[in-house]
Amino acid sequence: MAIYITSGCTLLPDNLSMGNIIDGNIKDAVLSGSEPHLPQIIGERFIREGDFVMPSVDKMIRRSSHPQSQWVLYTGIKTWEKGIGEHFPPEQRGLFLGLGTTDADNNAYFIASDAKNDEDYVSRSLAEKPPLMGLMLLNTSTASHLSQHLNIIGDNAFFSPQVDAGGHALLEGYYSIKEKRSQFVLCGGNAQKISAWYYLAYERLIGNTPWLPAEAASFTALHNDYRNADSKLVYVNRTIIHSSHHYRHFLSQALNAGSPHQIIHVGRPEHEAIPLTLDIFPEAVQFHLDKAIGYTGPAAVFIASNLAIELHQKSLALDNIHTHIQTRLTCQQPSPKVLILVHGLEKQCIAVLLDMGMSGRELS
Repeated sequence: MAIYITSGCTLLPDNLSMGNIIDGNIKDAVLSGSEPHLPQIIGERFIREGDFVMPSVDKMIRRSSHPQSQWVLYTGIKTWEKGIGEHFPPEQRGLFLGLGTTDADNNAYFIASDAKNDEDYVSRSLAEKPPLMGLMLLNTSTASHLSQHLNIIGDNAFFSPQVDAGGHALLEGYYSIKEKRSQFVLCGGNAQKISAWYYLAYERLIGNTPWLPAEAASFTALHNDYRNADSKLVYVNRTIIHSSHHYRHFLSQALNAGSPHQIIHVGRPEHEAIPLTLDIFPEAVQFHLDKAIGYTGPAAVFIASNLAIELHQKSLALDNIHTHIQTRLTCQQPSPKVLILVHGLEKQCIAVLLDMGMSGRELS
């Protein structure tokens, strides 16, 4: 059974557009100075008030929505409005989200377990609660608000933390359709709002790596209708990279599904990842999205999917790996296949192969 993808809405920081990414017209990021940050933070990119206009939603949703939730609602609803979701019964509509929070950065422990009384427990627990644990509830309410607004009552899940959460959302949406649990799936993700809590939560994972956080949100839609598709999703896979040999084998499996002309990396590749990718795909043009606009977390894979579709429509390819300056290449006969590699912060890797020509074979 063929599974198709339709491009969706993307909300980028600093009022950027897909055109800015394609043209390389992106201003340098600076530190805002409004939040305490780690020394390795080299800049920050924000979605600012007024960068987008929320669609009409229930007053209760509008009143209770945190800015991070509003990004998801805005891009999710806009993607829905340009798609075919309304043609399917509510129980056959799915929702899969990668959401920007981390609830797994701290070792599990009992908060204020030795408190003397209830009052002591309350005051201690407020102080000792791990960073961003409260955003677990925010994520739950965000998913609930979006599904309620769009009348999605079918298969659903959301994933966190970090960049691979978006990749997992896309993969699970794919399998939801493949296993006939859904006929139409809305898939999306958002980066975490930059704040002091963001830096507390990611401090261990960032380590000494120069880091450019960027707020963003993006969606795509999956379904079986080739007439309303921009691309075919022909291969998906995920793994934990244990060694360079393992990564090479992982890429070789993707090669069996078809040879891409364009590869888009998102997230934080391991030191040898990009050279090894070049070894397996020597003819492919490589582009690292984070190098262009910053770390967009779970939104990245959906930004990359939408970017890949737009590049193919314009017969273009992007390269910022082989040269220090981003290069835009015109393709006389663009290859229909684009490989997206999602690199997590703890050696996770997800591969997604798109066929713009809609003729690739489907893998089991």
